[in-house]
Amino acid sequence: MRLVAMSALLVLSCVHIVLVMRYAVTVIPLGGDARSYIAAARVLREGQNPVEVQLERFLPEAEAEIPVYLYPPFLALLLLPLAQLPYPTALALWMILVGVTTLVLIIVLQRLVPWYVAFCGVLFFLPTWQSLWLGQINALIAVLLTLALLACLQHQDVRAGVALAIGALLKITPGLSLLVLAVHQRWRGLVAAAVTGLIVVVGSLLLTTIDVWYTGSLYAATSTWTSPLLLSWTAILRQQPGSVATVGPLVVTAIMLLVSLLRMRQISPAMGFAVSIILPLLIAGVVWHYSAVTVLPALAVLWQHNGRARLLALVTWAMISLIGGVFQPIMLTLCWLVCCWPELLGSEA
Repeated sequence: MRLVAMSALLVLSCVHIVLVMRYAVTVIPLGGDARSYIAAARVLREGQNPVEVQLERFLPEAEAEIPVYLYPPFLALLLLPLAQLPYPTALALWMILVGVTTLVLIIVLQRLVPWYVAFCGVLFFLPTWQSLWLGQINALIAVLLTLALLACLQHQDVRAGVALAIGALLKITPGLSLLVLAVHQRWRGLVAAAVTGLIVVVGSLLLTTIDVWYTGSLYAATSTWTSPLLLSWTAILRQQPGSVATVGPLVVTAIMLLVSLLRMRQISPAMGFAVSIILPLLIAGVVWHYSAVTVLPALAVLWQHNGRARLLALVTWAMISLIGGVFQPIMLTLCWLVCCWPELLGSEA
């Protein structure tokens, strides 16, 4: 019976992915977000700040509105070689890299869960395909988070710190997982993260400036932009009337950060990592449906905990993939709560 139910779920997921992506390809160009990355690299090549210019001027070949670049300059710096190439070639190379990274995510997750769980969890998950079509870096962030988690569990703190530093230099939010190293007094990991960040920033000053790092690193965190498609509690509260829109996000963010930090002292590093991975999807201002790719390592932690946690991880995965919308923050909040209080799940398997 369980095999039949799982098979039915995978078939349903596959059909849902095909239907959604058939529609998506008619309204969103291939590499929709990759255009932002490549354009930002061209902006840096010209010595300007990607968050202060109209990106369309630097990538007219895209022939469509280019999304805002919401990241520190590290990603754009890494893509400077692609900025030298014709746009179709640069886009093709980047999309191949994103596809390879997605496959690598399956490989690294197999060190936490059985191979068939990793395979199905990644490839039958709608946000994976949305992220892939857009040319997003979510799979890379998930890989770095998984590598940091594995290194921490193996007491390879330097590797964990380096992986988290690289992740934070790319997309800020992995930096929250450094709290796990701090709470558990993994000082070598924190030093490694600091040294990695310093080397990257100082080494990049030949090509960019501290101001570009400062504005780029804070741009997404300080943005008050809203959209009905954004799915964090912060974004949802910003759409409410009156003072709720201004006070609500700050209160929720402060409470969830404080609770997470306090509970990390009481739980295992694995559960602490799960908390720190889930948290940005609940409090960051810009969280899309496809952002859920980055939560897969946290769901893997739950999967290996015990039967109840496995059921919660499966239901969360299915609800996000098949329904989405407000069910994404609801289910992730439930996962965050039980990761903060694992005793709610019973004893470990």
